[in-house]
Amino acid sequence: MPATPRPIAALVAGSGVALLVAGLLAPNVLLSNERLPLGLGQATWTIEDPDGTRDGKPAPVTRQLHMEIMEPASDDVAAVRIGDTVRAGEAAGDFDNLLSATTWSYEMDRISGGAVGPAQAQVIFGMPAAEVPVDGAWLKFPSPAPETDVDVFDPVLRDTAPARFVDTQEIGGRTVNRYQQTIAPTNIAQRYADPRNTLTIDGERTFLTHAAERELLVDEQTGVVVGINERVDDYYADADGRGVRNIVTYDGQMDEAQITEFAQRVADAQPRWTNKVLWWSVAGAGAVIALIGLIVALRPMRRPARRG
Repeated sequence: MPATPRPIAALVAGSGVALLVAGLLAPNVLLSNERLPLGLGQATWTIEDPDGTRDGKPAPVTRQLHMEIMEPASDDVAAVRIGDTVRAGEAAGDFDNLLSATTWSYEMDRISGGAVGPAQAQVIFGMPAAEVPVDGAWLKFPSPAPETDVDVFDPVLRDTAPARFVDTQEIGGRTVNRYQQTIAPTNIAQRYADPRNTLTIDGERTFLTHAAERELLVDEQTGVVVGINERVDDYYADADGRGVRNIVTYDGQMDEAQITEFAQRVADAQPRWTNKVLWWSVAGAGAVIALIGLIVALRPMRRPARRG
């Protein structure tokens, strides 16, 4: 007796349904908790203002942040090292332009972006490392990035200030959230001890004061910061908060091409299975296979003709 195609068709239909269900559920199950992509390896944010000031004189200013993702790394945390430098001036020697340089090392929660334990902050100018809590987000927001305020770490404050969600846009084929952070003039000497936080000028003790307005562009899916634009004013002020001496002032921007490239790098660094288009394709293929199997399985069978 020839084998009936119905069992085979039912098996095909079942396989199609399985693919359809997997394609529909996988984005919610596998992609519900996006993480810092380890494949990013390292990343650099370069913020420049050719018309800044240093010590009250015109000077080009460049702030650069460089993050390395290192071992140990797991599904939940990764060790990171962040170099933060500010250069101002046009001296022939790069060291003469260096205004500040600090390296931050800590373990990062790959979902929240927060530090797991305190960071070791090493000032390159030879000071011993300081143990500093890194609260809130910094270069990695919670993922997916929320459409709400986020507390964001400022390394000069050594504390957080809220960043307000503004809007969503598309950059480099990625959905990117924009946040605005404002830091009112703050006496840093009242925050923590550091020899640079006070300076005697003409017999008067003055205090390092920090103010900033910052725009942060954040990849919505992973929470990785892909762009930073910031206006910073650091100066020494008297006890009443009046400015006495400028340290550095700049209105820095990241190049738009760098921001776009950064967003595309984040996409490329993600594991293949995080691609939603891939799972939508799987669901579509499953629907087609299931439909074909059902048509064959439910088609009326033709009875064999009687002989004689």
